[in-house]
Amino acid sequence: MARPPKTDAKDTHRLILDAALDLFSQGGYAGASMRQLARAVGVRESALYHHFESKEAILRALLDELGPGQSRQLDAIDVPAVVKQLKGGKAFLKLIGRTLVELWATPKEQKIARLMMGEGPRLAALGVIDPRQEISLARSRMQRVLGELIRLEKSPVDAADATTAFMGPLIMLRALHLVMASGPPDLGAFRRDVDRHVDFFWRAMSKT
Repeated sequence: MARPPKTDAKDTHRLILDAALDLFSQGGYAGASMRQLARAVGVRESALYHHFESKEAILRALLDELGPGQSRQLDAIDVPAVVKQLKGGKAFLKLIGRTLVELWATPKEQKIARLMMGEGPRLAALGVIDPRQEISLARSRMQRVLGELIRLEKSPVDAADATTAFMGPLIMLRALHLVMASGPPDLGAFRRDVDRHVDFFWRAMSKT
């Protein structure tokens, strides 16, 4: 099959990633074949290799933009400037919490979460990806952000400990409201729980 025209290449690239995410999250990475993926996209199997050299490359591309890969956005945050704009560190933390609610509630993020939680150890054993390394990188990015906030507030709290204390409950709330939801998620309740957590975290950090 001929290489897709340049005007269509970007769309085909996106279709491959979206179809792969559906297949990987539903039947597992190992259970999805390139032939199945080609059928889902509506192209010949050989056409997939014009965009990605392997199924592993497709998974890596997905993880670059979803799941822990989303933490790259933290690198661009100018913490002092945003805190000043929002008129306080507490408002800054609430913005982070609410942003995570909206992000985690998207269908793509829910699919990548199912894949990582269900397939993580197997993917590591296959040598495809190391989920622990991916999560550790995301944690280090959040630690940089919280470390800058701690310095602004002149708090003696350790940045690594603060990152665990801040993110741990958020991940628990994600599981409660999204992963284990029996029906459509109640995002209002999710936001309220996140706001309460931020209030508690801020008081604890400020008193230390």
